[in-house]
Amino acid sequence: MNNTKTITLDEAVEAARQLPAGTQVELATELMERVEDVSTPDRPAERQELIKDRLSKPLEAISRDQLMAMLRQYNPAL
Repeated sequence: MNNTKTITLDEAVEAARQLPAGTQVELATELMERVEDVSTPDRPAERQELIKDRLSKPLEAISRDQLMAMLRQYNPAL
């Protein structure tokens, strides 16, 4: 979304309700995960600010090679 209009949660929910049921479930799940990320009180304020900063930026696609490199950090067998 590149426009500068601020969208309210009510507007977003209304737009989401126009989508197919499966898509609504996916959006609701993602929204709840984001709410949990920014509302967990036991995180240090510094960590919370980092999360808020990351969530405020648009998602960027990465290549398959980049993804595999990140995954190999945790599982070298990949």
